Amino acid sequence: MEGLGKSRAARLGLGAGASLVMALAIALLLGALASRYHLRLDLSKDARHTLAPQTVQILAKLQEPVRAYAFWGEGQAGRQTLHDLLDQYAYHSRHFSYQFVDPDREPSLAKRFEVRAYGQIVLAKGDKVERAKLPEEQELTSALVRLGRQGQKTIYLLAGHGEAAPQEAGQEGLSQFKKALEQQDYLVKPLLLASAGQVPADASLVVVAGPRRPLLPAEASALDQHLGRGGGLLLLLEPEQDGGLSGWLKERGVLLDDDLVLDPSSSLVGASPAWPIVSDFGGHHLTRPLEGLVCYFPLARSLRLARPLPQGARGMEILPTSDTAWGAMDLGVLKSGQARFEPGRDLKGPLSLGAVLDVPAPAAPASQGQAPTGRLAVIGDSDFLHNQHLSQVAHRDLALNLVGHLSEDQGQIALRPRQGDSQPLLLTPAQVYVVFGLPLVLLPLIFLILGIVVTRGRRRPA
Repeated sequence: MEGLGKSRAARLGLGAGASLVMALAIALLLGALASRYHLRLDLSKDARHTLAPQTVQILAKLQEPVRAYAFWGEGQAGRQTLHDLLDQYAYHSRHFSYQFVDPDREPSLAKRFEVRAYGQIVLAKGDKVERAKLPEEQELTSALVRLGRQGQKTIYLLAGHGEAAPQEAGQEGLSQFKKALEQQDYLVKPLLLASAGQVPADASLVVVAGPRRPLLPAEASALDQHLGRGGGLLLLLEPEQDGGLSGWLKERGVLLDDDLVLDPSSSLVGASPAWPIVSDFGGHHLTRPLEGLVCYFPLARSLRLARPLPQGARGMEILPTSDTAWGAMDLGVLKSGQARFEPGRDLKGPLSLGAVLDVPAPAAPASQGQAPTGRLAVIGDSDFLHNQHLSQVAHRDLALNLVGHLSEDQGQIALRPRQGDSQPLLLTPAQVYVVFGLPLVLLPLIFLILGIVVTRGRRRPA
């Protein structure tokens, strides 16, 4: 009996030892998997601790190592916040890494990147270097985009027809738009096409912002040639001011309506009925990042795409108004103060305030390969780009996304700054169950079940 007891005790000991080894192996395996495939759950308001989808897409496309150097001192304000932000970047791409550097303790790195003060962030890929001006996602992602860009793109703003001027700092100027483009590393230049004769060869995009007088036929022909060699063109046309391009656009499949878009629902947010609000931006890839945001368009006209489009052209209408909007064909309705929808005369909503097209160039000779495709966008308003409106709602986002698409700078994005004010953690009932149920109920229950299984196994007769 004594031998039998020792034999049973030995088997139980071996079983317990094997269970311990197995549990340890499982724990190590789970730890290894968690370190590589861990999952983040952001319960903060507005997901402020989660990177924007545009940033995640940029990081997913990284093919070469990028290293961020944060020249921050120990205990310097904002260090932990920046650390958490950089950690999110590294989480989404194995090609992104970072390190904090004290310029006084590592002067060689500071000298290499010409850093002379604390609080600077440098991104390096091979021999190429870009700097983020602020420790924010918008600045870091913009620097990351510039790091992968091949050369600097040039944006020309047409002048000579009463367009809003990029050097004008007043309410109706475009100085803020110019500044926003330059912050994204675009080179911005004016273009007096009447004297230049043609669009410069280095132009990635030409912007025509609200011309008050018609373009000359030779100027329209120069824009056509620019599209024909694969360039981008952004036309912002006001009611009663088509820049003399109505017929030119019709040939390319864009039909301008001679109306003024009114929407009585705009008054619900304190805006004029002549400032239609757009919250559904359409299904084009340049407008998808704007989902959940809004824009308004002071004194806008509507437009449509022809059905069918000219051969080889592809297009999509964007910026649809609400169902309550309509296009008033009598442009004096605001002066009379009696604006109301007139069936059979006015255009019933929803109406499109913009369109984006790929315009085929004339067929190229076989020796030159496939003909390039021009990129054209037409918006029935230019006021949203003016200094007084650009910083409002999602106007800056829309403007930069249009520029990114038309200049074939698909990595270029517009990120809205995160709000940094403190907010209490407010949990929904479902989140309460997850937060408190997982550690207090589910995990203890799992260990209880495992304990019962192990105990019953030990009590089985040998």
